[in-house]
Amino acid sequence: MYAKRIQLINYGPIDQLDITFPFEDDIPKPIVLVGENGSGKSILLSHIVNGLILAKGIAYPETPEVETGRVYKLRSPSYIKSEREILFSKVDFENKLFMEEMVSAHPKQQGSDVPAELSGMDAQNAWRQMAFQKNDYHRLNLYELNSDQTKDIFSRNCVLYFPPNRFEDPPWLNEENLKAKAQYMDIKHIEGYTSRRVINYSPLQNNQNWLFDVIYDMQGLDRNATNIYNIALQVVRRVVNRSQNVMFGIGRRLNRHFSILENKKQLVPDIFQMSSGETSLLNLFLSILRDFDLCGAPFTNAKDIRGIVVVDEIDLHLHAVHQYKVLPQLMKMFPKVQFVVTTHSPLFVLGLKNTFGEDGFALYRLPQGQPIDPEEFSEFENAYQAFRETSKFSDDIRTAVEKAQKPIVFLEGTTDKKYLQQAAKLLGQEPILEEIEIRDSNGESGLKKIWTGIGTLPPNFVPQKVVLLFDCDYTGNCENKENKFKRKIPQESSHPIEKGIENLFSKATLEKACQYKPAFIDIDPEREKRRRGKMITVAEKWTVNEDEKTNLCDWLCKNGTKEDFQHFSKVFDLLREILEPDPSLSNGQIDTNRVESG
Repeated sequence: MYAKRIQLINYGPIDQLDITFPFEDDIPKPIVLVGENGSGKSILLSHIVNGLILAKGIAYPETPEVETGRVYKLRSPSYIKSEREILFSKVDFENKLFMEEMVSAHPKQQGSDVPAELSGMDAQNAWRQMAFQKNDYHRLNLYELNSDQTKDIFSRNCVLYFPPNRFEDPPWLNEENLKAKAQYMDIKHIEGYTSRRVINYSPLQNNQNWLFDVIYDMQGLDRNATNIYNIALQVVRRVVNRSQNVMFGIGRRLNRHFSILENKKQLVPDIFQMSSGETSLLNLFLSILRDFDLCGAPFTNAKDIRGIVVVDEIDLHLHAVHQYKVLPQLMKMFPKVQFVVTTHSPLFVLGLKNTFGEDGFALYRLPQGQPIDPEEFSEFENAYQAFRETSKFSDDIRTAVEKAQKPIVFLEGTTDKKYLQQAAKLLGQEPILEEIEIRDSNGESGLKKIWTGIGTLPPNFVPQKVVLLFDCDYTGNCENKENKFKRKIPQESSHPIEKGIENLFSKATLEKACQYKPAFIDIDPEREKRRRGKMITVAEKWTVNEDEKTNLCDWLCKNGTKEDFQHFSKVFDLLREILEPDPSLSNGQIDTNRVESG
């Protein structure tokens, strides 16, 4: 039961999102959703999961996972994006199945036009379907099928969701885990009933009991059970990173625990004693095997298993090796399973790239839902920043300052340095750059840490001047501490980009860049919004697309003219003011009146 497409409009933090999930020769590619906390990753997953749970309730009405007539995901006006009036969502599954919903902040009035916020035919058609004097609409066309048709879908697919709070209690916290003996599964063969569950919180006990049944059936020469057991062994061998001599062990009748053996010796006495990361991986992939086995579809190897598996925060509790190597390899074992996952781990994304290839999976950044290249994943930069904020980075900065032979100018980022160097060439300011050393600081937070760090050094430990040059949007004050200076780049209020060094480029220059590549700049058009009952105009807003910041810099440095870089002259004036102070001031002091204006 593959997901094919999802559309979200004005849903929580999401403005407009439309993702068509990719396939290659009818084989689904893994789908990875990234973005900061609060960007809407879990909201997106909830729509897919809600459709799966409702479909299962139709196929097996005697074992619903939510109360009859209820939904897994709330449908409420509180989820409408701030300053908007209506939300819409639609998830398309295979076989032309879909679920859509719409919620308005106000009841629909007779004769009212389709709201301008609703772009696309699906959203506009849903508006037309919503009844007058109602403010919500919901449709799952699975309801238009009978239970046998829906049950047929579930009999050919594994359907699983792993929420972020899915983990087992560790054995040291709950000794009952160590007493959880394997036992035969109690499967009821009753019409409308199923032992399968979409939502999986702590499935290790169920997986252990199912494995016990599989091993028992093997004794009766059940070939299908043998195939299942061999796939399960492939999974556990990858999880524990051991050789082909690894197998499962079962305790005696009065102590029937599941263990993991290597060369017939105990490697793990009880699977409940595995680490949380190993348990997470084992649970995930044994659950896929168990669910597909329970659906009744025949299979001989992992490549025969199909379905959809949704995992929120798939990298939780996983060691770096498990994120980078083991998890991607396990996913590749199941090529017909559609994995839809969220992550904050750059190692996991890099591991997917190494295992599946650049085109073997799809990476989307939320809240926009835009496809991105693995190298554009901002968590790489964040991880690098965290690394640089270690004591080694602090020590490197301290050493550089103490041993400097020239004045040092710290800028916020690497693109700032590139822009400044190119501006110096075009504006004839290269001599001033020859007199200084330029370093990037990995953002505003990096500059703040440097300022705090060098502030603890005595004056004789900083022989040369040190300048920290913040971007124009920095809200702190300019300061002097002996020969240490904190400044910010002057802001050009008439230019369209308000933040960052790109503020120094005029609208004409940026338009020229956008003619080459429109993706350089994101533009929010001028619009009307209601504030306290009054309509006000929100001005057009330009921002550099965070994934194109380096590409824009490279293009401007290669193609920009002296006129394009003319406003950088103010940066050189500012540096010259510090490095070549007014000779009328004694002892190299700086005019504090000019400091405040800077």
